[in-house]
Amino acid sequence: MRWAVLMGFFVVGSAHANLSADGVWRTQASDDGAYLTVEIGACADNAARVCGVILDLIDGNGESAESEAVGKYIIQNMRPVDGNDGSWHKGSIWAPDDDKTYKSKMALVEDGLKVSGCVFGGLICRSQVWLRVE
Repeated sequence: MRWAVLMGFFVVGSAHANLSADGVWRTQASDDGAYLTVEIGACADNAARVCGVILDLIDGNGESAESEAVGKYIIQNMRPVDGNDGSWHKGSIWAPDDDKTYKSKMALVEDGLKVSGCVFGGLICRSQVWLRVE
């Protein structure tokens, strides 16, 4: 059932697959080993922007765990940087662990997808490198 809802969320395809963030990603693990899986794709209401939704929470034992975060947007309205060089900016990312929304940017890097966000005019920033699952 959840998958059917998510399919309506994404617009299919990308002209530059090698520079695309489309797909399923694994967030950086927390201290207890838990991580999220996130599906990234074009926003349903604007195919030129990138959005992401949380698919699952995996606990420190590698098991799927119940979470109110599942099904929620974590990435919203990322815009490609001019020239679409594999980086996006001027979007937002929601951090479920502190329930804050950060102004965000992201870029494909050698090891995955670097996702960064700041609040309070850039005074507090966080970043992670996510790994592609699919």
